[in-house]
Amino acid sequence: MAGLKIVQQQQQDSTSALSDKQRAMLEDVAAAFAVSDEQLAKIVARLEAEMFRGLARNTNAELHMEPAVVRPQAAPASGVSLGMAIEATGRRIRIASVRFEAGCVASTTRQVFVAPTAEAHADLFGFAAFCLSEFIQAHGLEQELAPGQKLPLGVAVGQPVDDSQSRVCEAAKEDSVDLCGSDIAHRVRDAVLCSHLPVRVASVTNNAVSALVAAQFHDSTARVAAVFNHGANAAYLEDPVRVERLAGPAGADGADAVAINTEIGRFGAGSDALPLTMWDRRVDRESRCPLARPLEKLVADQYLGEIVRNLVTDFMDHRLLFAGTGDVRPINAAYSFHTGYVAPIIEDSSDELAAVDAVLAAEFGIRSSTADRQIIRALCRVVAERAARLSGAMLAALALKAAAAASHSGDVSVALSGALLDTNPFIRSTAIAAMERLLASRRTAPIGVIFQRRGDDLLGAALAAARL
Repeated sequence: MAGLKIVQQQQQDSTSALSDKQRAMLEDVAAAFAVSDEQLAKIVARLEAEMFRGLARNTNAELHMEPAVVRPQAAPASGVSLGMAIEATGRRIRIASVRFEAGCVASTTRQVFVAPTAEAHADLFGFAAFCLSEFIQAHGLEQELAPGQKLPLGVAVGQPVDDSQSRVCEAAKEDSVDLCGSDIAHRVRDAVLCSHLPVRVASVTNNAVSALVAAQFHDSTARVAAVFNHGANAAYLEDPVRVERLAGPAGADGADAVAINTEIGRFGAGSDALPLTMWDRRVDRESRCPLARPLEKLVADQYLGEIVRNLVTDFMDHRLLFAGTGDVRPINAAYSFHTGYVAPIIEDSSDELAAVDAVLAAEFGIRSSTADRQIIRALCRVVAERAARLSGAMLAALALKAAAAASHSGDVSVALSGALLDTNPFIRSTAIAAMERLLASRRTAPIGVIFQRRGDDLLGAALAAARL
């Protein structure tokens, strides 16, 4: 089992400091988190079935599978377009201007705005209009416009959007501003009009769809875009004929393909398809949205550190970690062990695990023993490897679905992005290896992997707006 191999490797890497009880509990945890290749193959098959169900009319499928009609490869000959991304928390708004010349991107300018007060956060669309005004003035964009001309604006949001109505169609996730039922295009348009800005709201898409638009613009083989940030989501290109809710190709306005926002983090909500442990159930139970988005809670940046923290506190309760260390209360606070700590801890190969010691001392004020550090590193690896292998299964299912839809049009690539993959090479490489192994077992043609630049969803949003 993969998890047990991790423990064995840890034991070989100078784990003589561990007692028999510490080693036994670590092995039990590793066994609980291990996911076999056979389990992953079953998850891939279930994901494929749920994606198929989600494309049909009037089904109660686990996945969202909302179509968005986009034309990823067509670029305007010239001009400037704006892309704006509204983060799921509502506190951050990112804006970019994209200048096109001869059908290519000539230049881009990006800026991030953070709501300075609770009042600005509460008035999200007023704050968005303020950000747009500041951005346009700071970069002199209005001076380039002809009389009566307006800048096309594409909005990307971190929640599922009904493409036909621009409405957010899911309740807020963890730490999210609740936009459920909001017509994003209408509310941004009203805010823009009230601020007298030279902007027209041309499109509203989910950020995974925007990432897919940008990926296809750079590489025509890209038919899947998976984003691993605070949450996890993916979009892929589908044959319109297979999407019943579009009522055939005519519903897609003659497009060769439609982008499907899968909301794949929902997978497992209506079944026992995922290998949940008692620690996963605890994190889910204590979350703001219990029983919602179970796959996301196993693979996304927001949750991995919290799973590790729950394992740590259980070792502490058994007096197998930080015994006699002093004040360890800081690590009892929920979500205090950030996922960002996992990568440097896993990568620490020094004899005394100096990086692990530094994290524990600086972030929690804990003086640790060598055994403590070995346990922390092993727990991080166990949680990270399971997340990576499940992510690989997710990518394999998406690649198979996209390849089936593109069987007549050549190669298929998967575009990957997100802070989790950028900052954690172990998760990134392990996920890709798991995907490739699962696809090889299905005798699928090789799937390419593309790494997107941070902020490409803004380019995608600007591209979508420039065509409308």
